[in-house]
Amino acid sequence: MNQTRRAFLGTTTVVGLGVVAGCLGSEDPPEPPVAGNPDADVTVTVYEDFSCPFCRDFKLGVFPDLEEQYLEPGDVRYEHRDFPVINSPWSWEIPSAAREVFESAGNDAFWEFTTEIYAYQGSYNYGAIEGVADEVGADGAAIRDAAEDESHRSTVEDDKSYGESNGVSVTPTILVNGDAVELYESEDFEARALEETSAAIDAALE
Repeated sequence: MNQTRRAFLGTTTVVGLGVVAGCLGSEDPPEPPVAGNPDADVTVTVYEDFSCPFCRDFKLGVFPDLEEQYLEPGDVRYEHRDFPVINSPWSWEIPSAAREVFESAGNDAFWEFTTEIYAYQGSYNYGAIEGVADEVGADGAAIRDAAEDESHRSTVEDDKSYGESNGVSVTPTILVNGDAVELYESEDFEARALEETSAAIDAALE
């Protein structure tokens, strides 16, 4: 079938894939949670909105393969950045909770939390946030408070501003050493996303 660039509809806004990265921003961004090798020559940066269904599919269906192929061997530095675009309170509250997990319970707990919480997309609630936080070794009550109060909103806003300064406008956006991965229409989003992201990483590793 002919492959054409596709814009995916979110809750109240258009979210898509494959924007072209612009010039680097001049301001220092917030410290990102990092998986893989922090000192690797290849950096994969993924901008996510926790209310975006394609971000969920990428994290749950693509990230595990990337982790096995590139992160565990230490070939890639994998960065998470927040980019709320969907008109939902959870687009701000979930990343505030995740940032609190990161700061209070550490990097490993952050990655566990941000994976497990996606299972509740469409039915997010504070009880789920607290429960998942407890499961990953964080203080569930404190994480719930961080979500309700959006206590890390300024950090999330800074992440989004940094993304915008780099040409990001949609989620998920995947950058490999600053270059956007182009994802096109496919009947199997996860397979296509894995194929294109892996190809971009392989090219960067050469």
